[in-house]
Amino acid sequence: MLLSAVSAVYVIAGVISRRVQPRNRTGVLFVLVGIGWELNYLVRDQSSFLPMLAANAWPAVLGHALVAFPTGRLRTLPRRLVVAAGYGESVLLNVAFEYEGEPWGAAVVAAETPMTAVIGGVMLALQSYRWRCSSMAQRRTLTSMLGATAVAIIVFVVWEPVERAGLNPPAVVLVLALSGIPFAYLAGLMRRRMDRGALADLVVRLSGDSRPAGVREALAATLHDPGLRVAYWVAEQEEYVDADGHPVALDSAHTRVDRGGVPVAVLLHDPVLDLELVDAACAAVGLALENERLTAELRAKVRQLGESRAKVLRAAEDERRRLERDLHDGVQQRLLSVAMTLGLAETVPPERGRVLVAEAKQAVLATIDDVRAVCHGIHPPVLAERGLHGAVRELTALAEPRVDLTLDLPDPVPPLVETTAYYVVAEALANVTKHADATRTKVVITGGGGRLVVRVDDDGCGGADPEQGSGLRGLGERVEANGGTMRVVSAESEGTSVRVVLPCGS
Repeated sequence: MLLSAVSAVYVIAGVISRRVQPRNRTGVLFVLVGIGWELNYLVRDQSSFLPMLAANAWPAVLGHALVAFPTGRLRTLPRRLVVAAGYGESVLLNVAFEYEGEPWGAAVVAAETPMTAVIGGVMLALQSYRWRCSSMAQRRTLTSMLGATAVAIIVFVVWEPVERAGLNPPAVVLVLALSGIPFAYLAGLMRRRMDRGALADLVVRLSGDSRPAGVREALAATLHDPGLRVAYWVAEQEEYVDADGHPVALDSAHTRVDRGGVPVAVLLHDPVLDLELVDAACAAVGLALENERLTAELRAKVRQLGESRAKVLRAAEDERRRLERDLHDGVQQRLLSVAMTLGLAETVPPERGRVLVAEAKQAVLATIDDVRAVCHGIHPPVLAERGLHGAVRELTALAEPRVDLTLDLPDPVPPLVETTAYYVVAEALANVTKHADATRTKVVITGGGGRLVVRVDDDGCGGADPEQGSGLRGLGERVEANGGTMRVVSAESEGTSVRVVLPCGS
């Protein structure tokens, strides 16, 4: 009766686990352990091979459950190997019992205790190493099970040698040692239920906490994950940012928070956390996260404007120096040459003077070309003459490879937006010609809703990186300086897509 209690405890714990955590395999493994334990006393030695194997395999199934805890899955190769070794030992011992009269069978049966000790020790070492390398949230889950596992493995390994020594240990010791594992597991489920109850306190806590980090701190305390971070979605930038507006990379376990089907934020948390508890916590703090998202979005815009202002000032200074250099080295030198040539023409005979005047005339015409080139660097003349519609048509008509153009422009377009959109198309088409090796390019410019959208797609080799190329990087800075956003998608061998959104108020 006492030994049957072990089977009942495992089956009950497994059923409860299955109901509470249907996606977790631990409950199924516990039920199998309970059934196997009971079969171990019902099936006799004269039974056939398969019933005996089912009866004797419960230690291997228990080892599987312990190594796979808490997810019920074997995620690393060492864990799979040690569990496979446990099942292999069960099969080998079952075969050896059939041929115990043979020398090799007797040798295998005699080695049962050392094999069990080695496999159990490796299992315990793996769990101990995992506990040592775990975060605080993981240790909170693993500690009780690790203690119960250590006691059960030690008692199980030494039980048979103690019996053979004739000491007759009380069965209650083995029962308590093995029953400690499901009780420790049930205690973890109870703690999980208490954590769910703490969600109500979380809402109350947030209602009186106006600090910027209030949501993160409250969630970290409720979920027992000090390393938890919150990132907020900024639709205009199409990326997640932290509370200070800096971009955040989703390089760890995370759970997305939506409101009305629209992304609000993500929680970057310890992967061992109960995902159902995390989802419940996200639902409880959804409104608070939405409020903080608006604050984070504002900070991101302020940071972007500050960076854009600094870039504009640097660009303006660089442009001033370029104009100064071009005027000094080009226009000024040519005008000085013209003045000197005309002065020389006044002192020479008329025939020679006419030749010098002709040279001065050519120099003046060349100077006019230089001035036009300088002016083109400031503002493309074609924009002033034909507007964005005509300027883009001229760009695409001269571009290679052939460009499919779609224009749906609002009327009117602010001059600064026109200039920025023109340079976006010009730089993108230049990149296609130089680097893309494309056969077709598509340019689409549409307006409406207070914004102008420019998109340039090609079917080339891809691989464009705005951080590496000065052209795209400078273009992005120009777009940001005008309050817009630029996104470049350029996978290898899949072409490049440049999408720019510019505010275009009436």
